[in-house]
Amino acid sequence: MVHSKFKQSANMNSEDTPNQMCICCQKLSYGLGHVFNDLCAAMWFSYTLFYFQVVLKMEATTAGILLMTGQVVDALATPLAGWLIDCTGRRKIWHFSGSMAVALGFSLIFSKKFIDVDSDILMFYMLDITLFQIGWAIVQISHLSLIPEISQSHAHSSDLTAIRYTASVCCNMTVYLVTLLILKQNVESQAVGPADFYKFKEIALIITFIGIMSCMLFYCGLLGRYGDGYETLREPEDVNNLNDNNRHFMKSVVMYTVALMYMASRLFTILNLIYIPLYIDERSTTDQTRIDEVRETIATVPLVSYIASFLTSILLKYKNGICNDKMIYAIGTTFGLLSSILIGIGVPTTSDTELYVIAALIGISGSSTMVASLCLTANFVKTNGHGGGMIYSLVTFTDKLISGAVVLLVQNIQCTPRTLCPHFYENVLSYVCGIVSMIGLSSMVTLEVKTNRH
Repeated sequence: MVHSKFKQSANMNSEDTPNQMCICCQKLSYGLGHVFNDLCAAMWFSYTLFYFQVVLKMEATTAGILLMTGQVVDALATPLAGWLIDCTGRRKIWHFSGSMAVALGFSLIFSKKFIDVDSDILMFYMLDITLFQIGWAIVQISHLSLIPEISQSHAHSSDLTAIRYTASVCCNMTVYLVTLLILKQNVESQAVGPADFYKFKEIALIITFIGIMSCMLFYCGLLGRYGDGYETLREPEDVNNLNDNNRHFMKSVVMYTVALMYMASRLFTILNLIYIPLYIDERSTTDQTRIDEVRETIATVPLVSYIASFLTSILLKYKNGICNDKMIYAIGTTFGLLSSILIGIGVPTTSDTELYVIAALIGISGSSTMVASLCLTANFVKTNGHGGGMIYSLVTFTDKLISGAVVLLVQNIQCTPRTLCPHFYENVLSYVCGIVSMIGLSSMVTLEVKTNRH
């Protein structure tokens, strides 16, 4: 009898171990599913505008139109992708087709060098960007909508979100390291310019190769019908609930508040990604003695920011039971406001120490607010029981459309020639990003008041 019980216990333990190993493997594989998107996004936001203006010598307005085109296409494709994914439920197939579109469109953006940018060339870039952004939207929504489907609890959902963001940070770090290594090789001139076209093309091809390999590992790790083994969950009715179960989510003020928080977090990160390289180039024009360091700092400053993001995302993995998502978001926006204030005060051109400190603050802010807003969104999806694809598509729609509009506005108010406004990008990083942080903080306060009433 005792021997039988011992044997039964041993069998149970042997079954639990593979189950835990499968869950860990599933989490790691899930993190690889958005790597290609994250690699391309790091290149797109950090260096595309820089590439158009500094390497291809496009007008600021033309470069802004191309970036705006990408954001508008992405914003319009996102709700459609969410609707189609929810209707068909074939998330991995959608993910694969989106990845192929990303691979083709992204590589073509950096594949051609034209002497003059006429209407035909502009159309070429618009078509490539459209293909890239449609694929990007499909991959993003299909990947995000897997969180509520495979998560077993809010803690599991938080783990998947943190792992996803950690993978995103690692991807950005990879892009900056590759950029640093490529730009420092066989330097023909100290300043970055048209001669560096082939270096940016090489960077894009390396990113595409790494992204495709990551997608293959993602599909292998999530083979099988994993969704059938999980219970469809609904959070208990308590103060942490973010829903009114009797109302449609489109009528929920909370949904729009969470969307605004996500938008503010993304917009703050995107604006810093786009304009930090241009700000560094701007600093070098005001101090010619620093021009030889531009090749290094346009990669190392964003790299420091994402190292800070990486460390923050690791710490946030253990936030459960210490502080809630709204508190994390408030702390993150405070760091963001501090970075904007320091840039507004002025960063001395004699040293880059202050610049790296500001980059670290930006990284901490972006990581904290992004993880917190995604956790709040996942909680909203789980507690309402609606399709994850449509919710996430609506939440990200605002961020993409507004970010494109803000960039286009900034590009159109830029002085011509640039020497008339020697501190233009400094003011963008200070005032515009500061306002965005205030919007995010105000949204968080509104959400806190709304949930406390219920």
